[in-house]
Amino acid sequence: MDPLEPVRFVKHGCVCFESDDTVVYVDPYKVPDDAHDADLIVITHSHGDHYSPEDIERVRKEDTCFATTAEVARLLECDFGIDDDYISELSFEAPRIGFECGAVLEPVAAENKNHPVSFGFGLVLEFAGFTYYLSGDTDVLVDNVQCDVLFVVCDGIWNMPDYEKSVPAQVAAMDVLPGLVVPYHYGVDAPSTKENGARLCAALTAAGIPCREWKKGLF
Repeated sequence: MDPLEPVRFVKHGCVCFESDDTVVYVDPYKVPDDAHDADLIVITHSHGDHYSPEDIERVRKEDTCFATTAEVARLLECDFGIDDDYISELSFEAPRIGFECGAVLEPVAAENKNHPVSFGFGLVLEFAGFTYYLSGDTDVLVDNVQCDVLFVVCDGIWNMPDYEKSVPAQVAAMDVLPGLVVPYHYGVDAPSTKENGARLCAALTAAGIPCREWKKGLF
């Protein structure tokens, strides 16, 4: 099975995973429809392109679980009245956690000058038999993560400057190379970055690292 088969939707920092009627959203943003299908929503930090109440409302249902920072947990309680029994508060130092829907999540460090390490997190998600590492908003990748797919930020403005050099170098330095790298977090809020995914894939391919670009909803 292709490890990208469970990936249903990617937009900016949002990635949606679906398998066996279980749906997991990470940082829902610019969601295309009112699905109300989320079993689990992970929100990595409180910036408006990651904590988007409009998009959360489009995907949440009555029994949706949330995994997020303490700051966002307070926002969820205030904005939606969500019972704290449905919210797991995480930081980059939090342990691996499993959910009833079958997803297993381990937060990891994500940091740069715009995102202090205590502000949010990246994540390693075990889902549908695969392991996905979503970098979050960061300049630094965690080198000891083993994953089938690495979703790596590459806007080059707020995160990962000089991404065409820094990302291939950091991926090559990981203890175990990802099976595949997918660029994300570019193009939507900064039109000048819309070719960043293609540029990063070219740089990764030149370094011998498998890469696939998300285009128009299809890999």
